[in-house]
Amino acid sequence: MAADENQANDLAENFVCLLAKHERRLEGYVLSLMPNWADAEEVLQETKLRLWQQYHEYDPAKDFGAWACTIAYYQVLTLRNRSRAEHTALGRAFLDKVAAEVARRSDRAIDRQRLMAECLQKLAAAKLALLKRCYAGQETIAQIADELGRKADAVRQELLRIRQTLHRCVDQASRQEEES
Repeated sequence: MAADENQANDLAENFVCLLAKHERRLEGYVLSLMPNWADAEEVLQETKLRLWQQYHEYDPAKDFGAWACTIAYYQVLTLRNRSRAEHTALGRAFLDKVAAEVARRSDRAIDRQRLMAECLQKLAAAKLALLKRCYAGQETIAQIADELGRKADAVRQELLRIRQTLHRCVDQASRQEEES
């Protein structure tokens, strides 16, 4: 009996972690499809319930966020069918187009995050260390510059060059992926 409880607890813990990781993406997706905040909240609650009910069907090799958005899409359709008279302004074709565009942009953002991680790995160790220190939020640029024996403006310029390098790297890698 204890093994069953542990397995159930692990399943619930995994679900909660995945949901927390993808919750903003799911909320943004639903809000992009629902013109009314109250309806969007209802769809989100129904979606989360449905996700838990169907979690045993989820394939961990696949993107949880995409799976959750698919279920949310069908919850939007269900709500729209229940209250058709209130939602006649937006047709199914429009919803399909918005859903596809949101999914495309979300996938693109995920791809760019992956490319950014790859580009960060290509940075020289000193540049990566500077970037981490400046964005860790525990020291000011002036403090870092003092410690390095540099002027704060010089550190800001170095950060600007690093960000530009990363931006070019991500854009170039993105174009290369699109071409292949």
